[in-house]
Amino acid sequence: MLRFQVVEDSQVVRFADVLELWQEDTEFRLWFTEMLAALPFTAFRWETPPVTASTLSRLFEFVIIDSPTLDRPVDRGAFAEHFSIVPHEAVVSFSNLGRDAILIVPCPASAELDYCHLADFVRRAPQAQVLEFWKTIGSVMQKRVSEQPVWLSTAGAGVAWLHVRLDDRPKYYRYQPYCTLPTSESK
Repeated sequence: MLRFQVVEDSQVVRFADVLELWQEDTEFRLWFTEMLAALPFTAFRWETPPVTASTLSRLFEFVIIDSPTLDRPVDRGAFAEHFSIVPHEAVVSFSNLGRDAILIVPCPASAELDYCHLADFVRRAPQAQVLEFWKTIGSVMQKRVSEQPVWLSTAGAGVAWLHVRLDDRPKYYRYQPYCTLPTSESK
């Protein structure tokens, strides 16, 4: 497991800033993608701590969890019904079946490209699609944040196609310190 914070001009960046940077700053999105692509794991999970409107000022951090079992044959049909609604889009977002999470999913860019997990996606997807992916995450997350906590992560053990989850609870989290709500805004 690796734990990260984002530093800019010798200052750790806050969660609210990262959401803005994902939406507005192409160079940041490229850097974030390249940083993840360079990680030594074949496949990994990505998890952030829970966020509320009152904790957006907390320092942004995340963990990467080595997850070699995610590197398996992809299920191209997993989200096909959502892909068919937006056939020319790079990324789609929608509520999960239980309506307790929003999923952000990269659409198949071609018959040869499939994305079983985040490591595969950041290493192989077309740059424009990856940039749109982070932009969508920033936008959807910013709209979703309220006083109710949201957990931003990838999992993938159940569905073999990359999907970022904005969950009402840490449903598939592995990193236990992120499974509880923060006790103060200043940490």
